[in-house]
Amino acid sequence: MAKQNSDNLPIGDIISFISIVFLGIVVFFGMNFMTLGNKIPSVIVAVLLAVLMTVFVFFAAFAKSQNRNQENWSKVKLAMVGLYIVALIPCYIFSAKFCEIQFGQDEIVKKVDANVSAINKMFDSYAKNCDARANAYGYQLKAYSSSLEGKFKLVSLLGLKSVEDVNQTAINQATESFLYKLKGNDYQALEAEKDALVQGCTENFNNWNIMSVSQYASDLGNVQEKFSNELQNLYEKSKNSTEKDIPEFNAAQFAIDSNIAEIFKSLPVFSVGGLLIMLVLGFLGFVKFITAPNPTVKPIAAGDSSSITGTGGFIIH
Repeated sequence: MAKQNSDNLPIGDIISFISIVFLGIVVFFGMNFMTLGNKIPSVIVAVLLAVLMTVFVFFAAFAKSQNRNQENWSKVKLAMVGLYIVALIPCYIFSAKFCEIQFGQDEIVKKVDANVSAINKMFDSYAKNCDARANAYGYQLKAYSSSLEGKFKLVSLLGLKSVEDVNQTAINQATESFLYKLKGNDYQALEAEKDALVQGCTENFNNWNIMSVSQYASDLGNVQEKFSNELQNLYEKSKNSTEKDIPEFNAAQFAIDSNIAEIFKSLPVFSVGGLLIMLVLGFLGFVKFITAPNPTVKPIAAGDSSSITGTGGFIIH
């Protein structure tokens, strides 16, 4: 037997449901930007809004088509429509944020590239200054080894047993040991963290991984000060007794105050795109209510004498 038309899902139901789901997806991405990649609350809010809006519009459509107690159902209908409209406010906020970040993609990538370049320059400058200090230290030790008095000084300075132990190998070992103080485990850990961050930023921003860019923006915004402070501290605390004119290293000069994380987490400015997304998807989500049938039973209302006389009735005097 052929399927009856009444068994098919009404087109209004499909349009409303799909539109609200798409609106929820936009809300998720917008909130994910604002929470700097915190996906759990973003999912919760997006799903909650989509569920509530679906309930509001479908319940409003149900109340609209009721035949009994029409006055009470009319109040329910208006309440549901009002709540649906109120729910569109956070939808606009997150849609506007989504559009702001998406349309500002090129500018954000430029800021990220500038920050990454500054961080790389900071580490390069540190490494060059450390190499210069280690080389200067090695030259100073070699100069000491050219005289007997200097060799005795090296015995004390390097902790050797006798003058016979003063040779190029001992000088090289001392130079490498000093360089390791400057570029040892602490520096290597920082460099590994920097390399991972730079690689992550390069891949995710250049390929615009919409799920991860906000998280890397947060990391990039927080890490510059950390790298600057730790490199500066490491550079200043690693000294030897022969150093006099230490090459200047100022890590703070490489920091860029672009505040990338703030771009993501701040409230959006007015967005035409966000407004259009909210209006179009919001209207399509409301189609269920628009296409819902009106009551088939008209409410009984008080009439006048014409309702009797006009149909052949009689009047008792």
